[in-house]
Formats: sequence, C-alpha cells, structure tokens
Amino acid sequence: MNMKQNQLLADLTTFQIGGPALYLAEVTTEVELKEALDFARAKKLPVFIIGGGSNILVSDQGFNGVVIHNQLKRLTIDESGLVTVGAGENWDDVVASAVQQGLAGIECLSGVPGSAAGAIVQNIGAYGQTIGDLVSSVYAVEVATGNVKEFSAAECEFEYRNSWFKRHPNKFIITKFELQLHPGSAATAIYPEIQKRFAGQVPTLAEVRRAVIEIRASKGYVIMPGFESYKTAGSFFKNPIISKEQFEKIKAMFGDSTSNQFWEMPDSVKLSAAYLIEQSGFGKGYREGNVGISPKHSLGLMNYGGASAEEIKSLADKIKQSVLMKFGVKLEEEVLYI
Repeated sequence: MNMKQNQLLADLTTFQIGGPALYLAEVTTEVELKEALDFARAKKLPVFIIGGGSNILVSDQGFNGVVIHNQLKRLTIDESGLVTVGAGENWDDVVASAVQQGLAGIECLSGVPGSAAGAIVQNIGAYGQTIGDLVSSVYAVEVATGNVKEFSAAECEFEYRNSWFKRHPNKFIITKFELQLHPGSAATAIYPEIQKRFAGQVPTLAEVRRAVIEIRASKGYVIMPGFESYKTAGSFFKNPIISKEQFEKIKAMFGDSTSNQFWEMPDSVKLSAAYLIEQSGFGKGYREGNVGISPKHSLGLMNYGGASAEEIKSLADKIKQSVLMKFGVKLEEEVLYI
C-alpha cells in the first residue's frame, strides 16, 4: 500500500480543486484496501473514497482523515455477456471493451469521465441508457468492519442519478461489480441527437459510441486525448422532476414538447436544468472572477484557473436561488460536496 501525507486532492479531481488529505492511500488490491481501513481505524480517522474525481467538489480545507484512492482493476467478459468490472477501472475503457466485444447496453454511456465505481455510485445515465438497469450485483467492503458484502441490484436502490451508495457515503467501498449486457443486440439510438445523425439508418454499436463521444465533446464533457477539456465536474445539477400540477403553473415559460426544454413522463415532468439556468441569467460563458459557466454547456460550472471550492459553491448557490425565484423549482446538485 502506498501511503502519503498532506497530498493535495486537487491533483485527483477534474475540477482541480481541493485541499490536502491528512493521509492518502493508493490501493490496488483488496488486501491493501483492508490495510488502509485498519490504519484508519487504528488512528480513529474518518475515511473518504476517491476514484476518478470527476463528480466531486473537495473543500479547500481538504480532508482531515484517510483518503483511499481506489485503483482496484479487473475486467472480464464471458460468453453470456456478463461483465465483471473492478472498481478502479476507467469507465470509458469498460464501454470500449464491451462495444468491441459486440455487447450492447452501455454504448450510450461512452465518454463519461471517472472510475467504474463512480459510475455505480452516481447511477450514470445518458442518451437512453442507465447503468443501474444492467447491474446484477455489486461487491463492497464495509468501512467500519472490513467485511465484504454482495449487494443485489435491488439493494443498490438505484434512482435517477442516485443510489444507496450515494445516499450513504463512505459506509461501503465498492471493489467490483457485474453487468449483464446483451450479445448481438442492436445499439440504442432513441435520443433525438443520435437519431438525427443517422437519419433512419441502423447504426452499429461503434457508430453510436463515436456519436455519443462527439456529442459530449461538443458540450465540453469529454476528458480524452484529442478533445478540448475543461476544469469541470461535468453536469453540476440534475434535471429536476416535478409534478404535472406544478408544471401547469409554469408551463407558459417553456416551449412546446419538442423543444428539449422539458420531457413529459407518466406521472411527472422532467425539466431541462440547462434551460432553467440560462433563463435565470447564467448563460454559456458566464463568469465571475475565477469561476463561471462552461462556454459549451450551461450545466458545467468551471474553474477558469485558481478557483476555490468556496467560489464554486457560492456560484452554485446563486444559480439555485435565481432558478427558485424565477421558476419556483429547486435544483439539486449532481456533484458531491466533500
């Protein structure tokens, strides 16, 4: 186990923001993981887990405990399409391998930055696919005891951009998980931007993967060689879901149902957080000193250089208050505050 002291966490986050960790342990095996937990328990220190650092905002004060950098790697695929993924795998590498093997189910989750475990915690979803729909089991180590537990998909309590692990942070550390993908199935191409690209054609898995990466790159959300990237955590806010009764009161402030400003669901309406933010005075490229809005997408809060966590949080709170005042809708962060 590689244990260091007073390491800046900014170096491990896509925001490039965050103070020092009292201790930083990089673990590559379950034995090292348990050693790190034993160390934390012996010193009676809190534990925080970090993977790809792509969906978090770490305090400027850092973390006065043990930060465990989860680097457990494993990727195996069997003939049935069952994929076993180590928590520390790069998520997009998992998607690339699945597509190469002709397995459908996660091609629309291409280009999402971060670790595989982070994908589970956040229950990532994009362009008509959600990882929680494909999970068969998740294996995790309990921080308090070091015991291993297998979580069924039901026990993970997946919801829109949420999971049991996100609601109970640092209780368990994911070590690996299993996905049931679909050998030989067609690619998912239900999202309007994707359908428009292929104009009635039947795209392959690889073609959809490439299209998704290009769409994400146009929004500044891809952190991959060959694409312009930004100091951001991706979508800072979730698209809010409100009741149809509440939507009727503000419907006049939106376009028609083909405008991509809202999506009607059986018992509710999902609103475009980007639209709410822009209409509340925070358009693409908006800037306040070291922080602002991405020039490519209004859901991306940015560190323009030298920004503090406090500055990002202050801007986020200002946006939330403005949206609430204009629309009566409360935005909820997708990003986790550490």
